[in-house]
Amino acid sequence: MTVRVRTKEERRIGPEERLVVTRTVEAKPQTHYSPSNAGPEVPLSELVRVRFARHQIEEVFGAAKGEVGLGRYEVRSWVGWHHHMTLSLLALWFLQLERLRLGGKNPGADGAASAGALHGATARAEPQRGTDRGGDQPGAAA
Repeated sequence: MTVRVRTKEERRIGPEERLVVTRTVEAKPQTHYSPSNAGPEVPLSELVRVRFARHQIEEVFGAAKGEVGLGRYEVRSWVGWHHHMTLSLLALWFLQLERLRLGGKNPGADGAASAGALHGATARAEPQRGTDRGGDQPGAAA
C-alpha cells in the first residue's frame, strides 16, 4: 500500500512523498517502509519491484569492486574520480555482455580462473621432448 506523507527535518516540513509499505508473505511476515518521490501515476507494482531490486544492485556493485577495480581509485579531483568510475562501469558492462554471449559466469569470485581450472589444465599438458635450452639434453639448441 502507499500513502502520501510529508517528512519533517529540523522543524521544517519537506515535500510530499509516497510512503510504500510492503509486507512479506512468510510464516513470520516482515514489514518494510520505504519513502519514494515517485509521482501518483507510477503503479504500486513498479514501486515494489524497484524496492526489492536494491539487493541485486548492491551485488553488482560488490562484484564490480572485485572484478574491475571500482573501489580502487586514488584520484585527486572530481574529474579523475568520474573518469575512473566511468571506465570501471564500462568494463563491467563489457564483461556482462561477454558472459551473456558465452552463456555462463566467471568461475572465480574475483574474475580470474579458479585454482581447480588452472590445475586441471596443467595436469593434462604433456611435457615436450627436446625443448630444453640448457644444453645438456638431446635436441637442445647449440
